[in-house]
Formats: sequence, structure tokens, C-alpha cells
Amino acid sequence: MADTPSAPAGPRPEQTMPLLALITQRSLDADYEYVAARKRAAGQDPSVRQVPRRTAAMVLLAFGLLVTVAAVQTSRNASVDAASRSSLIDQINLRRQSVADQQRELSRQQAQHLALQRSLTRVNTEAQAAQARLARVQGRTGFGAVKGSGVQATVTSAPGSDNNQLVRDSDLSLLTDALWAAGAEAISVNGERLTVLSSFRNVGIGILVNSRPVNPPYVFNVIGDQATLPANLLSSSVGGQWYALKNSLGFKFDVQNVGSLTLPAAEPPDLRSARPVGPGGLDTLTQGGSTP
Repeated sequence: MADTPSAPAGPRPEQTMPLLALITQRSLDADYEYVAARKRAAGQDPSVRQVPRRTAAMVLLAFGLLVTVAAVQTSRNASVDAASRSSLIDQINLRRQSVADQQRELSRQQAQHLALQRSLTRVNTEAQAAQARLARVQGRTGFGAVKGSGVQATVTSAPGSDNNQLVRDSDLSLLTDALWAAGAEAISVNGERLTVLSSFRNVGIGILVNSRPVNPPYVFNVIGDQATLPANLLSSSVGGQWYALKNSLGFKFDVQNVGSLTLPAAEPPDLRSARPVGPGGLDTLTQGGSTP
């Protein structure tokens, strides 16, 4: 008797159930079997209340839906994140380029600053040197105040001298020449600084120095080497003439060493015919100067 063909077997659970639901179902069945075996070993009723398959399927379906929504959202977020990342990279590159440009500009400005600083230092050095030269020239010519050690020489007429025996402008000029020859570096007479333009002039019995009247006794403050100046005054030819004149007219003459002397600056003369040439070749007048 021929075998009657059996009805085709139905689809297996793993073919109809979603993979995630199948894994969860089998895991639950294994847990139920394990709990039932423990209860049989303990002599208890192994029957347990089964969770309806339809409820489990709905739970699994809901869980799968959540997973799908999360995956879709993650995919969308990934696209947004990728776009944001690309935008951030572009911004970073732009900022890096901007920083590089600013660093180059900073380097250029620093190099320019150093060059200007070196130029300023050079100009300041030259200005200080020029100022020092000006101070030396002013000190030597009498148009700058000076200070130093030296001698003080005092001259006055003899008591009871008549007009012909009084100290005159020519006598003071001779003494001045003798002091210059002896090594004087700066001279003032009764506070009037002597310059290359200074002169002594008699007005009656009075004497003018730099057009200012001076009265006896005539005090010469002389800055110079104290160790050599008095001796040079005696030994020089001009000094010999002075001493001969002093002795013949009976002038009182006294020389003392002074540790510190301060001589004022002479007032600059008014220019009458000379015009200093200013920047650009334009004529300018010094302060106090007059037009020719």
C-alpha cells in the first residue's frame, strides 16, 4: 500500500518571525524551561503562567518600531552631523588662514618696529652727541653756564689814587689776556661772563663789561687748573706785562684758589646784519634778532 503523501509542513517560526522577536522568544522559552526544571527539582508545580504570544509579539513589534525610528533619526542626524562637521572644517581652515595672515602682518610690523627703534636709537645718540658738542662750544665761547674749580683774582685801585691811577678798561683787558694765556677756560668779571665778543669800555671813570657797568673791586672768577694757572700767569709774557703795570700803578691784586666756581652764561648778542639760514634755505631770525 502506497504511502499517502503527508501534508506539507508549515513554515518554521524562524521564517515568519522577525529575527529580533525570534531571539527574544527563544530566550524567554529557555528561561521558562530553566525555571520549570528548578521547580520540578524542588518538588513544586512546574506549571507557570505563560505570556500570551500575541502580547509578546506586540511588545516586540513596538520595540522594533522604536529601533527603526531611532535608526532613521540616527541616519538623519548623521547627515546633519556630517554637514556640520564639513562646515566646521571650512570655518577652521578659514580661521587658520586668517591667523596665518595676521601672524605674517605681526611679523612685518615687528620688523618695522625694530627698524624704527634702531633708527630712533641712532637719532637719539646723534642728538646726545650734538647736545654734548653744543654744551662744550657754549662753555668755551661763554654762551653756556659752566662749573669747576679755579682761582679768584681781585683787582682794585690803590687808596688815594687820582684819575690817572685808577684801574681802567685797558688794564682789565690786559689782565684778561694774561689769564687766557695762563690757561683759563672760562672767566667772569663781577658776574659778567666774558666771551669772544666781550669788551671793556670806559665811560667817564666807570667801566662797562658787555655794555653793563661794573664797580670796583673787580673780581675775576676763573675756571682752570689751580696747580698751574697762578704760576703760568707769572711766567707768561702777557702776565709779566700785567704784573709790571700793577706794580707801577700800585694796584691791589690778590689771587686765591677756589674749590668750586659757577659761571653764568652770557646773553646771546642781537644779530643786526647776519641772518641764520633755516631749513629749506629760508631766512630766519634768532630770538631777539633784528632785520637788517
